[in-house]
Amino acid sequence: MADYASSSTPAQSPQLRRSQDVEEVIGTPPVWLAKYGTLVLLVFVVSLATLASFYSYPDVVEGELTLTTIDPPRRLQVKQDFSIDRILVNSGDTVEAAQTLMVAKTRGTYEHLSSLDTRLYNMRDQTDQALAELEIPANWNLGEIQEAVYDFQEKQEVYNNLVARRLDGLTTPELRRRIAERERYIREQRQLQERLERQLQGERERLTREEQLLRDGIDNQEQLNTARRSVEITEADLQRSRSNVRAASFDIELMRNQIESYRGGLPSTVAKAADDLRNSFSALRASLGEWMRDYTVVSPVRGQVLFDRLIQKDRFLLQASEVATVIPATNSDIIGRIDLALKGSGKVEVGQRVMVQFDNYPYLEFGSVQGVVMNKGTIPTDRKITVEVAFPKGLKTTIGRRLEPSPLMHGQANIITDDETLLRRFLGR
Repeated sequence: MADYASSSTPAQSPQLRRSQDVEEVIGTPPVWLAKYGTLVLLVFVVSLATLASFYSYPDVVEGELTLTTIDPPRRLQVKQDFSIDRILVNSGDTVEAAQTLMVAKTRGTYEHLSSLDTRLYNMRDQTDQALAELEIPANWNLGEIQEAVYDFQEKQEVYNNLVARRLDGLTTPELRRRIAERERYIREQRQLQERLERQLQGERERLTREEQLLRDGIDNQEQLNTARRSVEITEADLQRSRSNVRAASFDIELMRNQIESYRGGLPSTVAKAADDLRNSFSALRASLGEWMRDYTVVSPVRGQVLFDRLIQKDRFLLQASEVATVIPATNSDIIGRIDLALKGSGKVEVGQRVMVQFDNYPYLEFGSVQGVVMNKGTIPTDRKITVEVAFPKGLKTTIGRRLEPSPLMHGQANIITDDETLLRRFLGR
């Protein structure tokens, strides 16, 4: 063992000496590095600082932007639950202010109610005599406001009778004879109404069958039109009979009041009748206005109407459901609106730059559009602040392309709240 140990010792000495030589070489820096290393490091640091002083890394607040106009689009809602009976315009059409866009299913006929609304609205002469002469056709189906119409017509009859004093020349026996005639007429009309109601039920069932056949793909348009016309005619006849009964009942009431006035010596006054007539006319206009408000959708301004995607005939809508948007037909400037979350919104100020990438114009192909914050809301709604963005150069992108605006165009907006260079940002920290 001793011989082995002594024989291995000389073999290790050259390795140890080589290792020390290598370590000496490795540990000795090159001459050029020892001479110029500090200068190279200094140049590198200065170059890095110079680049950092030119390169900026902005702070941004992001939000979803919607393109609109200074005169904002009008969102239209239904005032109460209803089922759509008809849509009078197409999505994308230009509509006028106060134009009716949609009508609900009701007990009344829209054309009759619309005609009455036009007649009352255009009535310039509203003297007592003009109100007394206002004619509302008996065959008009006025549905929910029919009672208000009946009341007005009764007040017309009272006023006209008092002014003409039609019943003053009749004796009590003559009045009673006329009352008996009117009662007989009412009984005949009641019987007619029963027949018309049975007939109307059958015609409505026929109309339902024809509509189902049309949905099943059978070409029965002529039969369908005939069935609809039959329903309309029968409804008009039934409405006319009901109006006649109402008028006859009122005649009876007038004649009985005349008999009572003979007995009690209490003649009616024209002044009171005129006052009742005016009040009834006001109530009729109010009832018609409520009907128009509750069962129609009207455009508030002139512009382009855009219906929501699911809006169609026979669809049931809940109260306050949004059905359409009207883009005002004005030449006002295009702006963007951002509903900005409260978090981080404190850094947003008027005058800051905004870079917008619109969804329907790919950013890599079209570039982004530069805007500027023109207004910032002060009162949050649903924990969001409204920020308005102006586009001084229009929708011209950073690569020189001009975008075609469309109603309610959406995009991603980056509001640049701080645009310091990397060097200043580093030194500031």
